[in-house]
Amino acid sequence: MNTTSTSTLLTFFLLVIATASWADLSAVVDRNVLDSNETLRLVVRHDSQAMNAEPDFSPLEKDFEILSSNRQQQYSWVNGQSESYTDWTLVLLPKRTGIILIPSLTYNQEISNALEIRVRAASNQVGAGKQPIYTETLVDKEAAYVQEQIILTHRLYTSVKLTDLSLSELDVSNAIIQRIGDSQFQKIINGRNYLIVEVKYALFPQTSGKLDIPPLRFGAYESNNRGSFGGFSSRGNKIFRTTEAKTIDVLAVPAHISPSQWMPSSKVQLTEQWSADLDQLTVGEPITRTIEINAAGLTGAQILPLSIDDSDAYKSYPDQPRLDEQANPEGILGSRIETLAMVPSRVGQVTFPEIKVRWWDTVNQRMQTTLLQSKTVNIVPAINEQPNDTITAPTTLQTLPLTPLAIESSDNQPNQLMKWSMTLNVLLIAALVSLLLFRRQSNRPSRRSVNNEADEQAQLNLVQKLKSIEAQAKGHNLPVMREKILDWGRSLYPQTKTLKQLAKQLNDESLQQTLDQLDDQLYKHESSNDLDIDLLIQRLKYHTAKAGAQKHKKTQGQGLKPLYPG
Repeated sequence: MNTTSTSTLLTFFLLVIATASWADLSAVVDRNVLDSNETLRLVVRHDSQAMNAEPDFSPLEKDFEILSSNRQQQYSWVNGQSESYTDWTLVLLPKRTGIILIPSLTYNQEISNALEIRVRAASNQVGAGKQPIYTETLVDKEAAYVQEQIILTHRLYTSVKLTDLSLSELDVSNAIIQRIGDSQFQKIINGRNYLIVEVKYALFPQTSGKLDIPPLRFGAYESNNRGSFGGFSSRGNKIFRTTEAKTIDVLAVPAHISPSQWMPSSKVQLTEQWSADLDQLTVGEPITRTIEINAAGLTGAQILPLSIDDSDAYKSYPDQPRLDEQANPEGILGSRIETLAMVPSRVGQVTFPEIKVRWWDTVNQRMQTTLLQSKTVNIVPAINEQPNDTITAPTTLQTLPLTPLAIESSDNQPNQLMKWSMTLNVLLIAALVSLLLFRRQSNRPSRRSVNNEADEQAQLNLVQKLKSIEAQAKGHNLPVMREKILDWGRSLYPQTKTLKQLAKQLNDESLQQTLDQLDDQLYKHESSNDLDIDLLIQRLKYHTAKAGAQKHKKTQGQGLKPLYPG
């Protein structure tokens, strides 16, 4: 009996070994003709048990995107006959149209058969109202300027019930992307009721040239009308639909417009608020002015800062600006809010000049100016303030009548009571003068506080300009980057006119070399291989940080003087 069991076991292993030696690798597809937005199911079978490894599927990636892959093993023994195989099932999405050859695949030195399929171009226009599921892609303009808003709309039309709807991520090189809307609505087309899923994006190209918008892929499962079983819903086939690719011509900033004035928008508004009545302004007392800029088709970061100059009649101390933006189906509405504390410095009529914002009108294709009108106000003197800005003692001081004592003193001895009375009067006058001086001093703004705020705002502007330079460097927009560098340099040295002059003032040989290479490339059309943009940005970051440290040290030096100077 033991001999019989041993023989049976030996026979079984021999059959398994024989099956493995006769193993074969084959490939089949569910159909040979399909549209470019449809998927293909490929089954690769190995006539044996594959324990760990799998065939090399990398040759498929040339013409297909592998969306999913799963593995299934089967072994059976029926009437003395064994059947053993391993299936790999792949869902493929073609990358191109035409005749495509699915190449032979290899596994354990075995080679599968090759397959030929035909992929037809899927037309959304043909499918409109005729196919049960199709897509539509829209852009609001075929050409736009650098940083101008472009609205991209993807729509999925379906007349069948779908579940688990998904959309791949949008990634566009050299552009800022914001998703601005997701909506669903119904529409009857050719007598068929469609559910339309709409997704909108706002794109802001950062460099001129061609802007390629790649296709996206909608994915979903067809709803199974057979309902659910055991409390679990049953999903049908998974479907994919691909959107249409688009190309936009991105135009450079017009040559006659400075990059510091470039704000492409369809509408710009300026509004202002004051913290007090303008008819009741007092010299030396601050009033807060809040100015809000709203620009359609721009993010808050794209709105340029205001230019407000000081005057001998007042001083202005700006706070850090607040940037915000709102998304709606028409696009992005950006806002920039600037707050200033304004302190009148003299009595009489003072004029706050008009504020202008220059911007590019994307509708009428020309420069526009939006402004706040100038305002003239009357500044009154502070309470108890002398017009000649001098301190005088009270003109009259009433003293109490002194009654002589009944005790008579000798002629050579002074009256003690009279001495005390005069002393008290002198002390009273000194106290009044000290009080007036203290009140005047307390009404004056702290010079140290004002200097601190001005230094902090200057450093913030320097950092913001550095970020703008980095953005242009990332897009390799060298002409605009050069203008941004000069603007950054003028924040440190207002008289700067050339890059060479800037590098000399900073006393930086490495920066001098990279700036010379930048000018050589722009004006001598030399190769950009020697231009090290990373080094250029690194040196600018160093000098930005150095400027901040020097201002901080200077501010600390403005404290109280030492009690015992050496």
